[in-house]
Amino acid sequence: MLEGATTVFLADDHAMVREGLAALVSSNPLFKVVGQCGDGLEVLEKVRQTKPDVVVLDITMPGLNGLDLCREINRKAKGPAILILTIHDDEEFVARALEEGASGYLLKEAAAEQLLEALAVVARGEVYMGQGVSKNVIHRLSAHRVDPYSRLTTRERQVMQLIAEGKTSRRIAGELGLAVKTVDTHRCRLMRKLDIHDQTGLVKFALRKGIVSLG
Repeated sequence: MLEGATTVFLADDHAMVREGLAALVSSNPLFKVVGQCGDGLEVLEKVRQTKPDVVVLDITMPGLNGLDLCREINRKAKGPAILILTIHDDEEFVARALEEGASGYLLKEAAAEQLLEALAVVARGEVYMGQGVSKNVIHRLSAHRVDPYSRLTTRERQVMQLIAEGKTSRRIAGELGLAVKTVDTHRCRLMRKLDIHDQTGLVKFALRKGIVSLG
């Protein structure tokens, strides 16, 4: 490894994918993997601890999805560039990633060389858009869309994702260190903000947003 190598943190909920990415990134002496994680609720704290130059995030992760993690990392762990590495090629996902502070967006079907190129580009403070990513996203960003999801607090987003993952209020309370009554309050508030009135509607909303997946 060269002195001054770009440090990288990997966040993906599939251990085999993370290990493959770690091996690929580490094979180049210009980069060093300083940590990895598969649980969205743990990523922020681990990024704070390792202080990487670049965070590689999948979108679909348990606990807290990659798009909301973009927002949190930019608000609370200022410094690292964020590269989204995902299977999702929909324009809305790309637009949301850039809105939440991602510096790059790359599809998992891309060649290994593209990942290394993307890491180098975002580490320099530039924006990287991989092959297969629609450039029409710029028009979406300039349309000033009003998304009710943007009104949710970080805690409400966490609670919503865990509800969509099928977890009970008691289990959510345990995972987030909250009282059950507090979880129920967050549930009521977020459903009111989204104008959703039952759990089925909430799950459908989360699926459309890419917050959870059927897989």
